[in-house]
This record gives sequence, C-alpha cells and structure tokens, in this order.
Amino acid sequence: MITYITAFAIVAWLPVLPPLIWLSALPVLGLIIFRYFPAGRVRLLSFFIGLVIALLYGHFQLMQRWSVDDAKVLWRVGGVVEGLPQSEDKHVRFSLRVNNIQSGSSKKLSSELVSESSSQLSRQPKHKPRIIRLSWYRADRHIQPGDRLLLDVKLRPAHSFWNPAGFDYERWALSRNIDAVGYVKVLLEQQQASSSSIDLIRFRLIAWLAERFSAQPVVSSTLQALLIGDKNALQEWQWSLMRNTGTTHLMVVSGLHIGVCVGLGWWLGRLLFVALFRGREHSVAHQWLPVIAALGLSGLYVGLAGFSIPTQRAWVMAAVLLGAQLLMRRPDVWARWWLAMAVVLTLQPLAVHEIGFWLSFSAVAALLFLVTIRQAKAPLMILLKSQWWILWVLSPLLLLFFGQVSMSSPLVNMLAIPFLSLLLMLIMPALLMESIGIQWGLDGVGMLIQGLWASLAWIDGLSDQWVLDLQSTGIIAVVFAGLGAVMILQPVSSKLKLVGVLCWLPVFMPPQDNVESGKFKAIVFDVGQGTSVLIRTHQHVMLYDTGAAYANGSNAFERAVMPYLKQQGINYLDKLIVSHDDNDHAGGVSKVSQILGIGVTESGMPAALPIPAKFCKPGVTWSWDGIEFAYIHPEPATNATDNDRSCVLVVRSSQCGLLITGDAGLKVEAQLADSLSPVSWLVAGHHGSRTSTGGTLLDVAKPDSVLISAGFLNRYGHPHADVVSRIKAHGSRIIRTDKKGAVLLEDAGESGCRLQTWRQKEKRYWSAS
Repeated sequence: MITYITAFAIVAWLPVLPPLIWLSALPVLGLIIFRYFPAGRVRLLSFFIGLVIALLYGHFQLMQRWSVDDAKVLWRVGGVVEGLPQSEDKHVRFSLRVNNIQSGSSKKLSSELVSESSSQLSRQPKHKPRIIRLSWYRADRHIQPGDRLLLDVKLRPAHSFWNPAGFDYERWALSRNIDAVGYVKVLLEQQQASSSSIDLIRFRLIAWLAERFSAQPVVSSTLQALLIGDKNALQEWQWSLMRNTGTTHLMVVSGLHIGVCVGLGWWLGRLLFVALFRGREHSVAHQWLPVIAALGLSGLYVGLAGFSIPTQRAWVMAAVLLGAQLLMRRPDVWARWWLAMAVVLTLQPLAVHEIGFWLSFSAVAALLFLVTIRQAKAPLMILLKSQWWILWVLSPLLLLFFGQVSMSSPLVNMLAIPFLSLLLMLIMPALLMESIGIQWGLDGVGMLIQGLWASLAWIDGLSDQWVLDLQSTGIIAVVFAGLGAVMILQPVSSKLKLVGVLCWLPVFMPPQDNVESGKFKAIVFDVGQGTSVLIRTHQHVMLYDTGAAYANGSNAFERAVMPYLKQQGINYLDKLIVSHDDNDHAGGVSKVSQILGIGVTESGMPAALPIPAKFCKPGVTWSWDGIEFAYIHPEPATNATDNDRSCVLVVRSSQCGLLITGDAGLKVEAQLADSLSPVSWLVAGHHGSRTSTGGTLLDVAKPDSVLISAGFLNRYGHPHADVVSRIKAHGSRIIRTDKKGAVLLEDAGESGCRLQTWRQKEKRYWSAS
C-alpha cells in the first residue's frame, strides 16, 4: 500500500509528465518483476499500478484543458449551473456544466443549444470543456443552481498568478474538472431549474437562513458554514478569531463534522438494532447495521455540504475505517489508515497538494496512535489527551502551511469540540421544529452560536501571547519537528523525549533569506496587468507599485504580494513608491497601508493617492546598505500625461543594476539618456506597450534581460510586437511574467547577476507555460 501511495506522490510533483507511449513498456517491466524480483512482486506491482493511474489521470486532465487559441473567439455556450453561485453586489461567479458550445456572436440564437440533444454546431473548440467557471459583471438576473443558461462568453485556460507562497489556482481548477474560466458577455436565455437538486436545496436554505437571521448575521454565517459548507458569509474577524484560537476546523466542514455524524449514526444504528433484532446480539445485523447507519447519515451530511473534496475525503476515511467492521477478518487500524489514504489518492491523485489532506490524515494518525498504545487508560483520559497529541502532531504542519499555531488550542478544543458536537446534534431538530412553526428551538441554537463566538473572543483576548508565529519555517525543520513530536509522545525514556524536544530547535531558528551588505535582491511579482516590485537590501525593504484593484473588491497585492511578505515575516516597508495614479500601479495602495507599516510613501502623483505621500523628486539619490538608489526622470511638464509623471527608479550595486520606468513614454525615455548607464535588468515600460521601451532607452541601458509585467491574454495585446522586435534587435532576453511567473533577481556576488523565474523554479506538470 505504501508503494502504491508513493507512486501518486511522485507523479504529483513531476515538472513534466512522461509521454503516454512510455506506458507501453509497463507489461515488459511487469514480466521482469515477476521473473527477477519474486520477493518484492506485490510492492513493485502496486507501485506501477499507482504510477499508471496517476499518469493517465494527469494526461487526461491536461487534454481537457482549454486551448489558448480558443481564447480569442467569442463562444456561445449552453449548460447547467452547478454548485452555489456567489453574488456580491452585481457581480456573480458560478460554475456551468457545459452541454453544448459553438463559436457565437451577440445575435440571439435558438434555445435548442440549452438541451443536450442540440443539432449540428457551426464550430467546436479543440475540446469541449466539462465545467467552466464564469464571472458575470453587472449582472441583471438572478442565477441559481440547476438553471439552464444560454450565454455568449469569452473563455481562457485557468491561469493563476505564479508567485512565491501564492495560491495555485491552476492545480485547484484541474483537480475540480474546471477546464476553462471566463466572463459572461451576454445572457441570452435562462430556464429556471425544473426540479430540486441538492445544490438548489442548499441554495434555498442559505437564502432562508439569511432572511431568518437578518438581524444576526453572525448566526446566519455560522449555520451556513456548519450545515452547508458555505464559508463565504464568514467575516474576516471570525477567521481571525479561529486562527488565533486554533479552531478553524470548527467552521470548515471536515473530519470533525463527519465524525459527529458518524457517531450519531452509529448509535442510531444500535438503537435500530435493539428495536428490530432484540435478543440476536450475535447476528450479522448487530455488526453491519450501525456501520450502514453511520455511513448513511454522514453521507447525507456530505451531500448537504456539496460533495466538496474535503468532505469526500473525510467520508472516504470514515468508510474505510468503519467498512472493515463488515469483514470477517478485520485488518488492524493502521492498515485501514493506509488503505483510506490509497482510496483518497485513487479518487483524487492531486490530493497530496491539498493542505487538508495532510492535516486530516495526521490528526487521525495521532488519535489512532493514542488509542493503540494507551489501551489501559480510561476513555476520559484518552479524550483529554487527544487534543494535546493532535497539537504536537499538527503543529509542524500548521507552521509550514500557515506560519502560526495557537498553543492554547488544546484547552480551547477540549471545550469547543463537545460544544460544537452538541450544537450539530441540536440544529436538525431545531430546523424540524421551525418547519412546524416552533421558533424557540432555532432561537436557542442562535444564542448558543453567539455564545460560542463571544467565548472565542474572550479567549483570544487572554491568549494573544500563546500564538506561535514563525512565518518562514522550512520543510527540513518541519520534518525534524514531526519526528520530535513522535518521540515526545512515545512511551520512551526521558532521555529520548529530550532528544525529541531538541528536534524542535530548527523550527525556532528558521532559515533567513538575508541579503548581504552591498548586495540586493528584487522580485518582479506576477500581478497580471500591472506592476509590483519588491527590493531588499541588508536592512531595508522597498515596494515599487502595488498592482491593480478589481471591481469585485479584491486586489492583486493581497493575492500576489502579501503571501510572500507574510512568509518572509515582512510587516514594514521603509519606502513605498507609487509610480503614478493608474489603477494597475496604485490599486493596492489602501490595502498596503492597512496591512503594513510604511516609513515614507513617494509618488509621481502624490496628491492623487489615498494616503499621505511625497513627490519623487528628480535627481534625489540615497544609499541603503551599500546599494545606490536614484530617481532619474525629468521634471514633468505642466501638461504631462499621467504616464509621463511616473517615478523612474534605478537601483545599483557594484555589479548589478535594475531600472524601473513605470509607464513613462518614449519622450521621457529619450530624456534619460544623459543620466543613465547600462543595467542588468530593465522592467519594460507600460507592460510592453509600443509607447515605451524605445530604441533610445535600449541603446543606453543595454539590459541583459527585459522583464515585461503583463496580464495573461490581456485585452491590450501587451507586449506589443514592435516592442518585442526592438528588444530582440538589441540582443536582450525577454522575460514575461504572464508566461514565467514572478521574476527573482539577485546580486549573487561571484555568481554574477542571477535571474530565476518562479514557474521554472517551482514547475509542475499542470502549470500553463
């Protein structure tokens, strides 16, 4: 079983999938195994079976992905809304299972496309997508699950910003069969759902809860999370409380909630057995009825939570662990644990990249280990110790994934888990009472929920100092800490326990990404159609531009830049430079000022910013830790455009130079000739627009590499073909963030001026470049 699981892990980390033709060699390998490796036949065979399944899955998923060429066409799509649409003001996001697709126009066609029995299509894409994820801006109709829609849409492959510590949206979409993403141009026709699906029931329940507790949004959002697995209504202060008290799992439908349903179903099954088969304690029903009831009730709860991948994983674990009860010969609990992991990976081969996968199996392993080696202890003692064990086992992973762990979580969870279990058992009877007009049951549940949040807030106020915050914990330190946790929990001598404690020391001495004096590092973040560059010296940090803000209220800074700053423990900027007041450069300024401390802010248009700022005065120079900085742009003319007011910054060490021109145009670039000498790297002006990065600038700067920060398939067509031709004619290398992700720049001393791209450094077989 372990070799089978190992095969999935190997494939999941491959940068490139081997060609399918290689699979034809497996029969030959199988013959060799059976002929020359008799002792390891089963293990090797299971490894190759896992390898085949994982490779076939990867190739199949990649073949379904939307083609970049098809992104240039307007498509007419007919399909059915799946899952829960997410609405915010007039912006709606939803998933559509595609029935038919053809090249379209804004002219309305027959609604026959909505049905699966559509006639001949005029033109089909390379591959018909299974599910597409759509955004509809300025929506003027109500969308609900099960609706059949006919739409004109623009589609593109699922593509994410690719930055250090960033979220891998491409893997997320691939594992959920989302083959394309896009936006709605026109909604041509809508047919309301003709029957109630589980998603429609969930959708209506959310609407009813929001209306029922309109005056108590905290109760409504909590019930949505507990019952339906919809976390969108939870507010940031609620997430903060849960993180600080180690109770995030309470509001995320996961193993705890499934476990409560399993336990409740088990006892219902026992009661049913007593009612139906009294006196037949040795019958088969005594063995299988509680198991069937437990899995049936928990399965219904998984359905109510939308069959999400985390809930499926938890239910599969429960099914494997309990299903062995139906066998005449029961495997030990660890064999069941490995089998559950194998089943989960077979159903979802990329689960090894899910944080919940590791947390769930680690928590269950801690509980199993406690039960198996502490059989002589009383059940109550085991219950009390379980949270302590889970803390030790999960803490290394929590530090790796989230950078912090609440040391008060064992005590909090000892109280909160029974409370939540009681709450879950009360919710359903309360809802049934509400259906017949008795409201005090649900009102009581609401009071308990408010009491839960008030208690968490009180505990958070007492235990601020108990949050261990180590943002840059490395994988090696986590491995040592995990081994140390196992040694501490083992019934071994105190000397070995002391060794386990010492294994935790690397966690408190995280690797420092220090910059030597006289050198600098920079990251040109992948922020889509925008700019954001972080520059670090030995003791100083500067951010040049913040990326764009979006109509839905989010911004590129939080998505692309902040995860890296948090990972590195950077919470203060010595200087924030905002080149000028265009959204793609200044859209995240307000969010930066809310999250980070800022020494000074400078801009080419300081009066237009939402925070106090100074003018980036031409000719000003300064030195940080042996690194020279200078503004070299000319004084802007009175009638200068916003772009030509951009701060132009040059950064130099003894051997490397970086030039950032913002959106400055060709006229400004020509004026830089007298104040500029060759640089190693140039961030192309205006994202590769033809109005910047002219021949005069390239003649003088002579950059080794030109970095173009542009959005994937952006509507402006950046970088312009003329710019690409000019750069190539000057012999510079072109690096595009939309294709290569974030660009890491470093003065590496004797190794020279080093450039790495994040997509190449962290390449996975599904990355779209």
